[in-house]
Amino acid sequence: MGTGRLNILKAAKIVLAICGVLALVAVGVGWYLNQHWKKLLEKELPAYVASMSDSLYIVKFQHLSLDVLSGNLTLEKVSMVADTQVYQRLLARHQAPVNVYTVSADKLQLEYFKTWRYFLAGKLNAAAVNVINPDITLEQNLTVKDSTQPKTAWQQLSPEIKSVFIGKLRLDSTHFKYVFIRQDSSRVVHEFEHLSLQVNDLLIDSLAMIDPSRYLYARNYEIGMKDYSCNTPDSLYRININGIRYDAAMRTLYIERAALIPRYDSNVFQQKTGVQQDRYEVLLTGIRVDRLHPQLLLQEQQIWAAYIDISGGSIQIYRDRQQPMPSGNKLGKYPQQLLQRFRVPVYVDTVTIDNMQLSYTELSNETHQTGSIYFNHIHGQFGNITNIDSIVAENRQMTANFDAVFMNSGKLMARFNFDLSDPSGKFAVAGQLKNMNGKELNVASKPLGMIEIKSCDINDLTFNIRGDERRAEGFVKLLYQNLKIAVLTQDPGSRELKRKGLASLIANIMIINDSNPLKGEPVRTVTVHQARDTGKSFFNLVWKTLFKGVKDIAGAGNL
Repeated sequence: MGTGRLNILKAAKIVLAICGVLALVAVGVGWYLNQHWKKLLEKELPAYVASMSDSLYIVKFQHLSLDVLSGNLTLEKVSMVADTQVYQRLLARHQAPVNVYTVSADKLQLEYFKTWRYFLAGKLNAAAVNVINPDITLEQNLTVKDSTQPKTAWQQLSPEIKSVFIGKLRLDSTHFKYVFIRQDSSRVVHEFEHLSLQVNDLLIDSLAMIDPSRYLYARNYEIGMKDYSCNTPDSLYRININGIRYDAAMRTLYIERAALIPRYDSNVFQQKTGVQQDRYEVLLTGIRVDRLHPQLLLQEQQIWAAYIDISGGSIQIYRDRQQPMPSGNKLGKYPQQLLQRFRVPVYVDTVTIDNMQLSYTELSNETHQTGSIYFNHIHGQFGNITNIDSIVAENRQMTANFDAVFMNSGKLMARFNFDLSDPSGKFAVAGQLKNMNGKELNVASKPLGMIEIKSCDINDLTFNIRGDERRAEGFVKLLYQNLKIAVLTQDPGSRELKRKGLASLIANIMIINDSNPLKGEPVRTVTVHQARDTGKSFFNLVWKTLFKGVKDIAGAGNL
């Protein structure tokens, strides 16, 4: 072996030896720093919190582990609670804070914690902080008088730490309880399970609070909850809400799915109610609420939002007319009247719905068969939804504009106006139905009216109705042609609906008008006056008024 090769081998051995020594030194230094800084952190963290809170809060944890090389810091079974004796002393000196927290978690993990920067420069930096199974209670007490000068988070931290930066703060599977005590000592309590919270790019320093690109020191707060479920007060329905997420920077709430589900089938439902009552199945998807005010919602139970968008869903309504009518009446139960009586103050500027489906099914007391009407591809917009007096004083009209496909055929447009300031429930509705095959109405007219439409081409139905909670009147115009009907009777044994030949012939020849206008005659229009059955709903009055006008134009008023 040559001399050069021997020299290379010797040099390699020396380098390996040096590397080995350096590795041992690094491990030793790392071990020493881990132990040394671990002990410092175990003392400093509780001391920092006590110092920043004027000794109000006590921090405890079962175990702290630190890996300097990887930058991982973990606290297990960590908690922060207020010292009740200190709190009472602060109350007596009018120095107690309005907000008091109680926090615990199974584990708190800091990832890529820059240990050197913390100990040498007084700056707390971490790429991420994960809080596992936190339990948080926030009590906000407005009866507490705090005479001290309010401090920002930076001012509270700055005597001990120069800055805090956390790339992502994640709280998973959080139990959160919010207790709000008003100045009159009344209490509001909200409790949430399985919340998730992510705070992005959290920075606390001398400039972050005034940075316009930040919201409460962070780029954004995202709050989510997978599922929320509860029964309605009457126990007839289950409310399920899925995929809840709140974007604090955008002040936008997202809900993937909200459903109102009957807890009983239609037969058992009617047995539970004992009287006629609409049974609802409601599904709403893709809900977005813009510019929501969460503080007003949580503290004052006020619903304020600029815009609500619902991207789809369905509403199915069923009513059994074989059941007895409920006692009393439905006066004061128009949409705007119910809104005014709603105990929670509400203001929503605009609500839009898209691609909704609506069906109403009724079980007839006479034929014992069901009939249905339905609307598909509903697009709508509601405006000025409020029961707040100052807003109503400026704009007293709540509006609703819709377009839909009626009974798989007709193109329907309608506009509703509700007077928010009138106690008698004044309203107006105007609309138009065009290009419909009248035979599509048989799914309702046969079982519910015992009339079959053999043929009818509806070209245009225009209506304009006004009323209040006791009556309605309106203008109706119906343009149609080729109307032929069959009057039906029901076989007592089989309950099958059959055509009454003579009655049908007389109706077609002598009673109904087969078109409007008739040849050589002007277009027929009617002005309808309809008293309300106060035991029935707002929509029943609108339908009865419109239907009466249609029957009068067709000459079928006595059928």
